[in-house]
Amino acid sequence: MTENKKLILSLGSNYDQERNIIEAISLLNKMFAKNDIVFSRQMWTNPVDIKSDKFLNCMLFTHTSCGLDEVERSIKEIECICGRKNDEKDKNIVKIDIDILLYGDKRLHDKDWTRGYVKELMKECPF
Repeated sequence: MTENKKLILSLGSNYDQERNIIEAISLLNKMFAKNDIVFSRQMWTNPVDIKSDKFLNCMLFTHTSCGLDEVERSIKEIECICGRKNDEKDKNIVKIDIDILLYGDKRLHDKDWTRGYVKELMKECPF
């Protein structure tokens, strides 16, 4: 365990979008049950770099005392529970994708920070 760190996650789905986002939100609420957790509104976006249905996206803002490795493992487990399979990526199916954008002061997935929906939903960040 480490000191409480800021944590921002982005969530996206282009397949059975509403169900998969709701399931991921439910699992993330359980994962961070003892923390103040804020979810942004959900936003429909056009796909980038793939041919697929629209994506449904949202973001999570919270703090965690878990280490980065532990957060990454938990997120991968949630993606698996939500039905994410590596071979579906070749078919442009993204049942759920959860990315860590910020852990403490460390920005991750730099390219994602330039996406319009991330810029828009970051306006809802409470910190």
